[in-house]
Amino acid sequence: MTRLRAADLRRAVQIAVCTMSLLAPVAGQAAEAAAADAPKDGASKVTALDEVVVTATKQVGPVSVHNAPLAVTAFGETTLERAHVEELSDLTNLIPNVFLNTSETIHGVNNFSIRGMAVYDTIPSNTPTVGIFADGLYIGASAASVLNTFDNTGVEVLRGPQGLLFGRNVTAGALLVTTSAPTHQFSFSGRAGVESGPDFTESAVVSGPLGAMVDGKLAVYRNDDLGYFTNRFDGRAFGKSDTTIVRAALALNPQGDLRTTLRLEHGAMNGQGPASQNHGVFSADSFDFSINENGFARNRWDQVIADTRLKTAFGDGEVVNVLGYRKVSETGLFDADGTPQTLFNFGTVIDQHQISDELRYSGTLGRVTPTVGVYWYDDHLDYIEDRQLAAAHLTGGGTQGSTTYAVFSNFDVKVAENVVLTLGARYSTETKDAKVQGLVPSATSPCSFAGGNCSAFNFTGSHRWSAFTPKVGLQWTPDPTTNLYAYWTKGYRSGGYNLRQTNLLAPPGPYNQEVEDTYEVGAKKDFFDNRLRLNGAVFSNRYHNLQRAILQSSPTLGIVQTTVNSADTTISGVEAEATARVTDALRVGAHLGYLYNSWDKIFFHLLGAGPVTPADYALDLPFLSPWSYGTNVEYTTHVAWGELSAQASFDHRDRTPSNDANTGFLKAVNRIDANLTLKTDRNVSVSLYGKNLTDQATTGLNNPLPFTPGETIAPLNKGRVIGLEFRYRY
Repeated sequence: MTRLRAADLRRAVQIAVCTMSLLAPVAGQAAEAAAADAPKDGASKVTALDEVVVTATKQVGPVSVHNAPLAVTAFGETTLERAHVEELSDLTNLIPNVFLNTSETIHGVNNFSIRGMAVYDTIPSNTPTVGIFADGLYIGASAASVLNTFDNTGVEVLRGPQGLLFGRNVTAGALLVTTSAPTHQFSFSGRAGVESGPDFTESAVVSGPLGAMVDGKLAVYRNDDLGYFTNRFDGRAFGKSDTTIVRAALALNPQGDLRTTLRLEHGAMNGQGPASQNHGVFSADSFDFSINENGFARNRWDQVIADTRLKTAFGDGEVVNVLGYRKVSETGLFDADGTPQTLFNFGTVIDQHQISDELRYSGTLGRVTPTVGVYWYDDHLDYIEDRQLAAAHLTGGGTQGSTTYAVFSNFDVKVAENVVLTLGARYSTETKDAKVQGLVPSATSPCSFAGGNCSAFNFTGSHRWSAFTPKVGLQWTPDPTTNLYAYWTKGYRSGGYNLRQTNLLAPPGPYNQEVEDTYEVGAKKDFFDNRLRLNGAVFSNRYHNLQRAILQSSPTLGIVQTTVNSADTTISGVEAEATARVTDALRVGAHLGYLYNSWDKIFFHLLGAGPVTPADYALDLPFLSPWSYGTNVEYTTHVAWGELSAQASFDHRDRTPSNDANTGFLKAVNRIDANLTLKTDRNVSVSLYGKNLTDQATTGLNNPLPFTPGETIAPLNKGRVIGLEFRYRY
């Protein structure tokens, strides 16, 4: 067990006290409102806050966020709609210490950061730190993994390692996405919207019984983005894309003790490459860019998930089996130099398919609530990379197969009336087989970008890893409104091979798995008849054998990336969330997060080749913003036509490096969103909304330019967006 550093704990506690003092005014205002709105002369009380339930504990039946002994923020369907959350990345503005970054060289790649831990590259064989789970299926490929929230009934964001119940590659956290299930009564919902660009969106979901023992659902989504940006090279609209998603589901014997839900999904996206801004030419505060290669991005994915559940008399429990298959194909090309000349164009082909199965039991046996299960995962990944440089044309790639087996258990033991001891463990084994062809001149390369395959390789390797991830926790609920918890646990991120071998003299692997020790103490408290809710946590995460893709500019290759185990590091921090229903019409929320990184030991020069120096210890971790905070206000009132609601939110995120060498930075962001929604008595709603109202130019990546020392290139995010949306429900 790793020793918690006293200095880190002391710093985290100090920040926690500061955080609670900042939130104290919110509590005080709610207290005054509670007193003012207390029942007088038979008047009714102000309505309590809604109870939000989560599936993160994998126990039988719903568990509320308040009662869950972990840091989790959950969003229901209504909240997602009102905040106009289109992709998972939009949730960044609503949660402390979370940066769901997607603006990359390849659209839809998972470069998410939670509590300061992330990856910032697009190497498909490098595993993410944040796992995404769709209806219980782990999304194994980073490509095309940033899911659209269309047809979602809930999203849970789990902060901290989830290696016990969710396994590998969740050292920073996990996102659990749930799509709607078929209903036993007929229902229909549809929407149509347009926003700046113009960008058009239409969707429809129809659900209902198909027979006494079968319910069905069909959902269709369509988006046509005509281009938000203007490319100064030709003066034309840029950023065009079209997306289609079709989902179908069948619920078999939905009312019985044995029931199965079968979900199928097909998706396709076609678009241009990213708006590559060259910071040697254009200001980072502008939306100006000029590129001669528009590029393209083409994604296709198909998945099938069978969720079977059997209620058992034993322990009044449930046996659950989640079997899933997913296939992803992605082809892309983008202008990597950000200039009107062909200095560096970058193309990729990714094909990945996976199959997995999880079988588990959970129930209640006296004072013990067990959750036990087994897990199997198998995937295959093919990757081709093509670099069109001014002086050369290079192609390389590789193929990798991986197989994972795991057994896991979690036991919540009620040692006293209001005290629960958690004991859990997971044991996993993983095998990876890789074949890699380094980048060589395309004329002689055995890899073909057009064909999407390699006929020969210069490297072959195979390796097996194992991991033991235990958890020990304690939860105390002195009263129904108070939840205090503490735990220690471990997590791990897969070892592997780098299929992007840019340096033929550096073997592509294997690099070792990354291991994490985490200590967390949290508190959740409801005040004033559940009208004010405060949640907070203090944590310290120590990472061993930190995996990093060390990035260097090269005059012959453009960019060289080498994946290595580079260091041991500790991230400590604190986060807090507050929600208050001041009156039945007014709801106020706030969140605050603080992160601090310290290097325990660095054993690979983060600035490139050569020995480790004191300059390495002065570097900051990429995507670790020390401070993040925000607030949101919602006011609802009844009018002649129905219900009128207004929302406004503010979010701040500190400046942070974009790579290990700290040669590029993501600037500080202050974002304001707002919307006005009228919901009529005829189940029709109309919304006028704005995102990024201050029109800030932001990027999700800012890395060195290949041939211009000291200058960087960054794919732009959209600026101010104004939208109008119509919804109908039956």
